[in-house]
Amino acid sequence: MTLNVANLVRTAINQSGNLLLSPPVGGFGYYRNSGPRTERKIALTFDDGPSLPCTEELVAVMDAMNVKGTFFCVGFNVSCHPDLTRRMFEKGHVIGNHSQFHRRSGSLMPGNDGSHIDESERVITEVIGSRPRLYRPPWGWLTPWEASRLIQRDYHIIGWDVYTLDWVMPAPDGVLMAEKARRDTRPGSILLFHDGVSMQSQWEKRETTRAISHIVPALRAEGYEFVTVPELLNIPAYSPI
Repeated sequence: MTLNVANLVRTAINQSGNLLLSPPVGGFGYYRNSGPRTERKIALTFDDGPSLPCTEELVAVMDAMNVKGTFFCVGFNVSCHPDLTRRMFEKGHVIGNHSQFHRRSGSLMPGNDGSHIDESERVITEVIGSRPRLYRPPWGWLTPWEASRLIQRDYHIIGWDVYTLDWVMPAPDGVLMAEKARRDTRPGSILLFHDGVSMQSQWEKRETTRAISHIVPALRAEGYEFVTVPELLNIPAYSPI
């Protein structure tokens, strides 16, 4: 198979997987992609961290604006930055599970033992002292058998309805990205950003921080209130150890 053909096949697989398995329409109905559409409450979520300096810079900006986020953390990255993760938790940001190594294979394999879920849960629990109850699959790819594994473990599976391209490299302009997200936002929306790159302990994501600095006051001016995902969906963030 030539390189061009291989790239075309890979692109087709990714596009099909995103359509069938990812929010806001994929995932076989197991995702919770938004909150009530009757209230102007919305939630900021961040995937793939924590990483330095990007997560620390982002959290500092959010704290200055009195906004709490929901961070779906990769277990490996939490192991690299336990003190930062603990500070985020203590400041009131919600820490969710985003698997141990951010590999799609865990969700795609029917016979998987769920260790990619359990190991990340163990790492997060040891750091923050609470057991996470929110999960977002890597790449947003959710199969019925992965959903069954998560439900058996008492997880809420969280998607999104506002998608951003802040994961693209080089990163898009933060203000333009924020404006598109603002236009897509509706009451109850869950917005997806990224505060790092999985399996990378060090990373710069200044455009994401610029986007958050822009979108928060813009949406507040439209009457929106920023809450965490558990507050938006009226579900628990954690359970006792």
